[in-house]
Amino acid sequence: MELGDEMRGAIRVAAAAALTLVIVGCSSNVDAKKDPGSNGGGGADPAASALKFAKSYQEAVNDSDWQHVCQMRTERYRYGTVKQCVADNEEPATPTPSETETSEFPPLVRADGSTIRPKPKPTASGPERAELGPIKASGAKAVPAFGDHPAGTGVMVEWTYTWPDESGVSKYVLRLVRHGDTWLVDQREEVADSDEAHGDPVGDALMRS
Repeated sequence: MELGDEMRGAIRVAAAAALTLVIVGCSSNVDAKKDPGSNGGGGADPAASALKFAKSYQEAVNDSDWQHVCQMRTERYRYGTVKQCVADNEEPATPTPSETETSEFPPLVRADGSTIRPKPKPTASGPERAELGPIKASGAKAVPAFGDHPAGTGVMVEWTYTWPDESGVSKYVLRLVRHGDTWLVDQREEVADSDEAHGDPVGDALMRS
């Protein structure tokens, strides 16, 4: 009878131990799922994020959104502060009329002495800006330091342009460098025919002074 009690006690101990192992194992699995390092959640694909950033940067350039453009550049590439960069690139909000315009179309004068400027006329050559297509970013690759430029990631950006009598594709390469948790642009070069002929337009374009 005593032997039976010992057997039952041993069985209860074994069952408790097994249950403890199961609970610990489940707890470990839950913790592992929460650990960003265990499932890659701690960091995005650097190539994918570089492509996304390059596309966003070139869209800002094509939209003449200089505030965002300058914020997305390195201090070296801005040649100063963001404010100075914006001022250097923005066109005057109200362009000064040419001498020909003012002589051909003198401003009208109201009774109170204020003037009425003539409406701007379209230029003989057509629109001032071409119609630009969507940006495509591709070819992300590591590039070494060159001259004053630090090592980083090169990305090609391209888009179509259309004038009344001409159309084509614009291609540029950007050098992106890490700054904390984000990218910044440190170099931008137009892709030449020779760059594409060599089969490495990203690398060749960014290795020009």
